[in-house]
Amino acid sequence: MSFFCFLIISIILSYGMAIAIVEKGNQYPIRYYKLKLRKFIRLFSRRFDKVLSCTTCSSFWTALISDLLLCCISSLFFGITYFFWPLSGFIAMGFTWTIIEYLNSRDE
Repeated sequence: MSFFCFLIISIILSYGMAIAIVEKGNQYPIRYYKLKLRKFIRLFSRRFDKVLSCTTCSSFWTALISDLLLCCISSLFFGITYFFWPLSGFIAMGFTWTIIEYLNSRDE
């Protein structure tokens, strides 16, 4: 797999995780994991858990999780090291914001 494929997978993963956490976070089975994640984040900062209420903000930070996951997978199975987080986070955030703005414009 090429570097570009991992980037696309990372963006799709971070978008999906952000949607699951923020938009579907109060529904079963995501609620349990969102509460555990909120408790974990509050260990470090009480204000930072507000990220879990913003889909665009969450997509930036979930890109870190997806890039860490893909870094492990790429180095174990493919012999390459993929970690493009700050930039993949901004790409995922822009992608998420664009989709949300497009859907909001369709509602009006």
